Amino acid sequence: MATASSSRRPSCSAETFLRHRSVCRTPPKPIVFLLARAPGAKERDKSSSQEREAAALAEEEAAAAAAVQGDVYDDEEEVEISWIQEKVEDVVLVTSQAMERVPGPRVGDGQLPWLVAVPLGYLGITFVIAVVRSWRKFNSSKERRKRQIGNNAYFCEALGEYLPEKREQLDHKKLQALAIKCNFSLNDALRKYIRYALNERAFNPVLVADLIHLRKVSNLTDAEVAEVLNDVSRRIVKAKGPVVMNLQGFTEKGIKRKAAVQALFTKLLYLSEMDEFVLSSSRTALAIKSIFGVTDEDANSLHIESLSEPSDVESLERMVSSEDEESETDEVSSEGSSRREVETD
Repeated sequence: MATASSSRRPSCSAETFLRHRSVCRTPPKPIVFLLARAPGAKERDKSSSQEREAAALAEEEAAAAAAVQGDVYDDEEEVEISWIQEKVEDVVLVTSQAMERVPGPRVGDGQLPWLVAVPLGYLGITFVIAVVRSWRKFNSSKERRKRQIGNNAYFCEALGEYLPEKREQLDHKKLQALAIKCNFSLNDALRKYIRYALNERAFNPVLVADLIHLRKVSNLTDAEVAEVLNDVSRRIVKAKGPVVMNLQGFTEKGIKRKAAVQALFTKLLYLSEMDEFVLSSSRTALAIKSIFGVTDEDANSLHIESLSEPSDVESLERMVSSEDEESETDEVSSEGSSRREVETD
């Protein structure tokens, strides 16, 4: 019995061992541990993620600001300050330091002391008054007349370089440039030189040729030239009076003065009757006779027939030239009597 039981025991144990072995060979099932989360952990995770995002955004903004500031510094380093700006800054700095050292009360809330403000105010008012006076003097009628006299004299002297020796070199462009430089129109340029030539140059074929050439290069129409002659006549009558044929009762000085007016009238009448100066079709616009108050009969008696010999009127004019200059000091410039008529136009 004992033997039989002992023989059975190993078989049973072997079967048990094999069974246990087969059981152990099967993989064990995973053990899942479910941990219960504490209350409020989800909200803390969410806030921590928001904090991380805010920190990242702040870092990005700081980096962008640093980059912009670096660009500004780079731009400032590239700009070169001129020595004038540097000197101005130094002067401002020294002035501000000097103002701080001046004792006494200050003007308002600023740093400017009254000891400096009062003299500066006085100097400023004095400067303004001087500027106003200079501006009034510059725009006064006397100063304008001086400038006009200077322009007239310069214009006539400049034309004198061409007329009569270099007459052909004077063209429209040169005349226009000279007129613009003196602030004249072409009408004024022709009028001023005619007035100058009638008073200061001998009325001969050379002068007539110069005036005809000047009339051509001005490119003015016949109507405009006629108006120029009328304007010259008005200015002569305004300065010296009309032509008087009956000189009875006049003093010697009055006779000489009226003789000079007759001479100017005859010269203008001679120019107005030339086809090279004014065409016959445009002479209806001329009013020289009516302006001087001369009838047709008187005009025929004063008419210049030829320029080869001096007329009696020109002889009288030369005889009274010195006396006439003294009587017209209001039309004479300080530079000499040779410009007396043209400078006042």
